[in-house]
Amino acid sequence: MLIFRILLLCAALCAFASLLFNALAYGFKWWTHVPSCEDDEPLSVAEAVRAFVAEAFTLLLLLLSWPLGLAGQRDLVCAGSPGNAIVLIHGWGLNAASLWLLRRRLIRRGYGPVWIFAYKTWRVNVERAAEQLRDALAVNQRTHPVRVTLIGHSLGGLVARYCLRRYPPHGVRRLITLGTPHQGTIAARFGPHTRALQPDSPLMKRLNAADHVPDQFDVIAIASAADALIVPSANAEYRGAFNISIRGIGHNALLFSSRVFALIEENVRAQGASTERTDR
Repeated sequence: MLIFRILLLCAALCAFASLLFNALAYGFKWWTHVPSCEDDEPLSVAEAVRAFVAEAFTLLLLLLSWPLGLAGQRDLVCAGSPGNAIVLIHGWGLNAASLWLLRRRLIRRGYGPVWIFAYKTWRVNVERAAEQLRDALAVNQRTHPVRVTLIGHSLGGLVARYCLRRYPPHGVRRLITLGTPHQGTIAARFGPHTRALQPDSPLMKRLNAADHVPDQFDVIAIASAADALIVPSANAEYRGAFNISIRGIGHNALLFSSRVFALIEENVRAQGASTERTDR
């Protein structure tokens, strides 16, 4: 009985933390928003409420499942049909558990093998994580010499970009990013050890200076204006890539959205990508 009460208390604290965090994040995004002619059509009140509730619930699930992902390893392999290898890369503050649903969906659709690349995110050491990703890809290529698609959520997209830019790995054909701050985010000034993600940081300047990754690989950047962690929303755009904007889905909810999964599957199967922007 005591254990049950402790678990119930932990769940309640996680729910409160999720609501508070998202209220602050969306409040900051609204407060700092500067209207422009390039803005998407504003969400209705009902759409905004649904997006907030879905994002808060998603973060709650991620918080509750976080301990389960501590066993995640960089060489984790899942079954699937050979020839459609995919490497999933989680975002800041998360671990392998955040990608389990996406991994399961991909496997059920016949893709595989599917790896989850887990790395330490607390101090946002993108350079070190990119080196580890390079090593993991090299090991996996020796055991599974197939073409690989990288899918990075949030910070994971920047790790994948840095890896492709600095250490172009053999066998990678495509990069798909979900809610990645490609041009940085001013919300990073409030996070612990996240200053490297601010728009004018040395890291962001290096990543965006003479970037030829979109010329060397198929790159698709999926983002949403309802993402409260990328401020301003335009900073989710990856110049030179195929940018896809969707409506009413928050930062972490991108991992659970059936609309986003349909876009992922569509682009994994595609032979090439353009730089045209599509709104959904």
